[in-house]
Amino acid sequence: MSSTQAIENLINGYATSEDSSFLIPNVTVDFLAVRPSGNPISAKGLVEMFDNKDLDAESSELIKIHKIEIFGEIAYAVFTLNEIFSYKGNQNKDLSTYTCIFKNENATWKYAWMQRSQGTTDMKTWE
Repeated sequence: MSSTQAIENLINGYATSEDSSFLIPNVTVDFLAVRPSGNPISAKGLVEMFDNKDLDAESSELIKIHKIEIFGEIAYAVFTLNEIFSYKGNQNKDLSTYTCIFKNENATWKYAWMQRSQGTTDMKTWE
């Protein structure tokens, strides 16, 4: 499998995971995600957030992978997800752009960094 395909598989895996079990085996030990608030969170913290009873993830759909660039053992990708979720009963319908850095560790690509935009992505930006 090519590196591009492996990264596409990671993006699709994150986009379509129905629970938090996808994340931990697919991130580096020093992985961080930066939330729209600007606050970073570890993979463990992100899993705890996803597993919080106040959060109900209704759907997540990959809209488009905008870019994948690979430089040896490091790569980055930009993609947009359509996410519908409720937090404490308040529904959110977000169109969010993610910027991710991937590392190839022991011949396996993993997420090393993730940053999620607010849920107001303008898709015209990518035309």
